[in-house]
Amino acid sequence: MEVLLDQIQATEIVEWIATLTALAYVWLAARDNNWCWFFAAVSALLWAYQSFVVYRLVSDALLQLFYLVMAGVGLFRWQRSRATRPDNPMLDAVAMPAEGPQTGILRMDAREHAVTLALGLTVGLLLGYVVGAVATATQTYLDAITTSFSIIATFLLIWRRLENWLYWVVIDAVYVYIYFRSGATLFALLMVLYVIMAVYGYFTWRSTVDRSHQTAL
Repeated sequence: MEVLLDQIQATEIVEWIATLTALAYVWLAARDNNWCWFFAAVSALLWAYQSFVVYRLVSDALLQLFYLVMAGVGLFRWQRSRATRPDNPMLDAVAMPAEGPQTGILRMDAREHAVTLALGLTVGLLLGYVVGAVATATQTYLDAITTSFSIIATFLLIWRRLENWLYWVVIDAVYVYIYFRSGATLFALLMVLYVIMAVYGYFTWRSTVDRSHQTAL
């Protein structure tokens, strides 16, 4: 507890902004609101700096730069996926999940899960080997594998796959361990909140899909 209090007192404004915008991003994504991508971009930019300069998590820093690009991609694709929905500014204003058959949220099949797991492990091991060979990094392979799966889960979120939230539950749980081991207690606690919000996101999206199916029947 004393370590956490010391970190809170020593936390710079950059980390507080990164933390708050990251929470806003996950919350709005769970609520299926396009504004999540703006907060994702701000948070990713700030976290990239902190991960590389302060905590020496090279793979995680690269991941944050990837998130910065994907924020733009995500916003573009989500806007397109909503093109067939009736305009409803009030719906977006209160950040409520979309309802009806136009949600675009899909469930993953067994093949998609198999490809996701195989690709995540393969890319993660290769990334860990490369990073370990060219840089001094913390928890090289675990960080790299988590980075690999984070990239894939981001695409699943952009493609509006329901189970993206289940992958985030596992990924964020691993990040809790990584950040605690790295001494980033505040970020570790943030990851605990991420786990909770990912669970919330899954059940919120699943409820939306169920309502959509009922409406279509």
